[in-house]
Amino acid sequence: MAYCARMIGFVFWLVAAVIAADGAAVLAQEPNSNADKLSYKVEFTGLKDSGLESQLRDHSDLVRFQKEPPASIWELRARISRDLDGFATVLRSQGYFGARLSYDLLRRERPVVVRIRTVLGPQFTVGSYEVDLVGEGAQSEPLLKLAAETAAAQIGRPHQNSEIVAAYSAILSALPEQGYPRVSLDDRRIEADHLTSLVSVSVRIDTGPLVRFGETSVEGLDRVREGVILKEVPWKPGDTFDRRKVESLRQELVAMNLFTSVNINSDDPLDGDQRQPIKISLEESKRRTIGVGATFSTSKGFGGEVFWENRNFRGRGENLLLSLKANEQKQSAQADFTKPRFLRPDQKLLLGVEGLRDDTDAFLEYTGKLEGAVERQINTRWKVRLGGELAYSDIRDQESNREFFLFGVPALVEFDSSDDLLDPTRGLRLSAEVTPYLSVDGGSDFFTVIDLSGRAYWPLDAEGRFVAAARVRVGFLFGPGTDDIPASKRFYAGGGASIRGFKFQRVGPLDEEGDPLGGRSVVELGAELRIKLTESWGVVPFIEGGNVFDSSYPDFSGTLRWAGGIGLRYYTAFGPIRLDVAFPINQRPVDEDFQIYISIGQSF
Repeated sequence: MAYCARMIGFVFWLVAAVIAADGAAVLAQEPNSNADKLSYKVEFTGLKDSGLESQLRDHSDLVRFQKEPPASIWELRARISRDLDGFATVLRSQGYFGARLSYDLLRRERPVVVRIRTVLGPQFTVGSYEVDLVGEGAQSEPLLKLAAETAAAQIGRPHQNSEIVAAYSAILSALPEQGYPRVSLDDRRIEADHLTSLVSVSVRIDTGPLVRFGETSVEGLDRVREGVILKEVPWKPGDTFDRRKVESLRQELVAMNLFTSVNINSDDPLDGDQRQPIKISLEESKRRTIGVGATFSTSKGFGGEVFWENRNFRGRGENLLLSLKANEQKQSAQADFTKPRFLRPDQKLLLGVEGLRDDTDAFLEYTGKLEGAVERQINTRWKVRLGGELAYSDIRDQESNREFFLFGVPALVEFDSSDDLLDPTRGLRLSAEVTPYLSVDGGSDFFTVIDLSGRAYWPLDAEGRFVAAARVRVGFLFGPGTDDIPASKRFYAGGGASIRGFKFQRVGPLDEEGDPLGGRSVVELGAELRIKLTESWGVVPFIEGGNVFDSSYPDFSGTLRWAGGIGLRYYTAFGPIRLDVAFPINQRPVDEDFQIYISIGQSF
C-alpha cells in the first residue's frame, strides 16, 4: 500500500511539473505585461484580386488596431472572431454567398502571424431584378420605362451590393424630378440560390402623389427687392414639381453674392390641390466691401491693390466695383458695373472704364478705355460674349512714339467642362476670341486679332492622384505690317502664364538690345503630369514651348523655344499653392538659366 501511494504521488508530481513547464512556455511566448504585448501581422490567402483584400482590410479590427496589440492570445482570438463575421458580410456584398472562412494562428512566429484562409466559391450573378411601383405614379409610362431599363441593366451582372443599391437609388432620385417628391422605398429583398448561383432582387417603391408647384414666398429681405428674387424662380404655380428647378434656383441665388444664407424649403405639407408651397429664406450679406492687397512677382516687382465694391448697387443685384492697382510695371484705375438678368434671365450687362499705364520691355503705354458687353450663359458649359470698346492710347515702342484711337468689337465663345476652377482633374476648356479693330481717327488701318486656346485634363487613376494636363494656344493677327500695329495689340510669349522658363514677353523677335518686338502670330504648347503624393503635397514635371512670328500665320519651319521644369504643389481648401522652377532647353545668350514662379492655382 505504501508503495502504491508513493507511485501515485510520483505520477501526480510528474503531471504537475509538465503542466507547470507548459504553462511557463506559454507564458514565455504570450506575455501579458504592458511592456511586452502580443504583436502580430495579418495575411490573407485565397482571394482572387487585391481589391477584395483591400475591402477586407478596410473592415478589419485586426488591421485597424494592429498598433494596439492585445495582452493575451484570448484577446487576439476575439478580434479574429469579430473579423470573420465582418468578412463574411463583405464577401456576400460582393456576390460570394458561399464563401468559407477560417484562420491559422502561427504562434511561434515573431511577430505572431494571423493567416485568414478564404475559399471564395462562385461569384453569384443577378438572375432577376424586379421593381414594383405603387402609388399614383405606378401607371406612369415614363416611370415604368425607367424602372424596366434600370432592372434590365442589372440582370446578368456579378452581384455587388453597391450596384444593387445604386440602381434603385437612381429611381428614387429621378422621381422627384418628374413630379413625385414624396417617393419612398417600401421594401427590398435579396435571395440567393446556391444551386444556380443566381441572385433574385425585388424592390417595391411608393411613388407618392403627383405634386405641382404652389405659391412661392420670400422672407428675410432688407435692401434686396422681392421682385429680384421672384424673377429668378424657374417655375409657375401649377407646373409639375421638379427638384432640379429648386436646386437651380438655389445655385442662382448663391451666385448673386448677395446672401450669407440661402434656404429653399420644399418639404412643407401639400395644400388641398396637392401643390407644394415653396418658402425661400434669405439672409442678406453686407452690400459694401473695402479691400486691400499686396503682391510680388519677379517680372512686375512689388505691388498693391485697393478696391471698393457694392454688390447691390440699385437694389436689383447690380454690382459696382472700383479698384486701384499698381506695381512696378503697371498701374491702373478701373470701374466695373455688372447688371444681372439683362433683358433675359441668362444674360448680363458688363460696363467698364479704365485708365492705365503699362511699362514693359516691349513698350510704354498710356491708355484710357471705355467698354461694354452682353454675356449670355447658354448652359452650364457654354458661354458667349459680344461687346464693344473705345480706347485712346499713347504708345512708345522701340521704333516710334504714336497715338491710336481704336474702336473694337470683341466676340468670345467659351466651353468649360472641367470639374474645378483652380485644380481641374478632368474635362476640357476651349476659348475662341475674335476682335476686329478700326481706327476712329484714321491713324492706322483696319486689323483683326484672333486668339484660340484649348486645355484638357485626364485623370490616370480612379482617385485622381495622377492627372495629365495639356494646353495649346494659337493666335493670328490680320491687317497691316507689324510696325503699323499698336505694340500693345501684338502677340508676345514667355512668362508664368505663357512659356515658363523664359522671361516675360522674351520669346519671339527681339531688337538689337534684346527687347521684345512682338509679332502677328503665336503658338504655345504645354504638357504636365500632376502627381499627388499625399493629401497635402504633390509634384508636377512639365514641358512647354512655342514662339512668336512676324507673319500672320505661325511659321513652323522656324525654331520653337522649349523649356522644362519641375513644380511643387501644396494643396489647400481654396486651391493649390504652386512653386515652379523652369529651365530653357534651347537657350539663347539673352536668356537666363532658370525662372521661378509662385502663385495660387495650377499653371493652366
